[in-house]
Amino acid sequence: MPEIKIKGKSYNTRIGSRAEVWHGNAFKTSGGLTKTHLLKNKSGRIVSKAKHETAKKDKRLIKAGYGTKKGKFGFVLLKHTGKHHKGKHGMSRRNKMRRGGSGISHSLSPSPYDGEGVKTSGNAVQFAAGNAG
Repeated sequence: MPEIKIKGKSYNTRIGSRAEVWHGNAFKTSGGLTKTHLLKNKSGRIVSKAKHETAKKDKRLIKAGYGTKKGKFGFVLLKHTGKHHKGKHGMSRRNKMRRGGSGISHSLSPSPYDGEGVKTSGNAVQFAAGNAG
């Protein structure tokens, strides 16, 4: 395999996995992260420094509707959180059509057709032929 020289250091490949970048075998990941952009977290995984710091500041529990309450220890689920859809109890007709339903709640009226088809023998045909002329 040809050695690739970038900034005075040689690498086996230009683009590789995070582990390859971490161990010095590749210059960067497919997403463009170099070794200076990576760190190992407490569980030993190689992660992006920027994403690691952002996730620390992210208030996931608060966004999910949890918070602190007087008289309770730790985070508890707060009431009246989340989105309220007033007047959207039923599925709209458009959504029913998307799911394959007709969107019509009442049953259709039955057809007068009996399903027997055109009869070619018997009194009915002779009667119809007699009336035709």
